[in-house]
Amino acid sequence: MMGGYGQGYGPGYGMGPGMMGGYGQGYGPGYGMGPGMMGGYGQGYGPGIDLKLSAEQRSKITALQNELRRKHWETMGKMQDEQAKMAELYNADKPDAAALSASNKKLAEMQQQMFEQSLAAQKQMDELLTKEQRDMLRRGGRGPAR
Repeated sequence: MMGGYGQGYGPGYGMGPGMMGGYGQGYGPGYGMGPGMMGGYGQGYGPGIDLKLSAEQRSKITALQNELRRKHWETMGKMQDEQAKMAELYNADKPDAAALSASNKKLAEMQQQMFEQSLAAQKQMDELLTKEQRDMLRRGGRGPAR
């Protein structure tokens, strides 16, 4: 997901940095999970930005967003299962350091997978925008460059 063509690209009520979170700051506050993740597609990347998306752009972006959302929710379910396994390992009479390390590695790999999926989705969405829309986005919604 990505946020941004409306609410949701960047910090907000979604997943933050950490075990299952997004990666860094985004294009304004919202309910997304971080850059490239699952915010909605309405007016613009953040408050006050109207990219004037065509119906076709909006439809394609929404489809990409939904695909990414499904992938991320599936991966997050697997991450929660792995975290539960890890909790059991920690609570054992004699925690197995090697098993804990392997479990932690699986979590990191899943988080990296989500990050890479987000980057790919961002690239696909950027390719749907016109040069003018990308320029407006990079200027934070402010008018023509001076």
